[in-house]
Amino acid sequence: MSIAGIILLFVSVYLLTGVLFVIPFFWKGISKVDEGSKNGSIGFRIIIIPGVIVFWPLLLNKWRKIIAAENKLK
Repeated sequence: MSIAGIILLFVSVYLLTGVLFVIPFFWKGISKVDEGSKNGSIGFRIIIIPGVIVFWPLLLNKWRKIIAAENKLK
């Protein structure tokens, strides 16, 4: 496999993971990561989909830290 093929495979897996991350993030995580989005419209969520797909590792890390902090408080 060529270097270009490896890069293309890596980018494809990264973006596919981001697409799969959007579903649970919009279902449960977005309201924890950004409290202002609780009243966000469907239009808002559609607009931020590309950003969520690209920045999914950062959002996942932030979501995990928030969950860990909430569990410490219990």
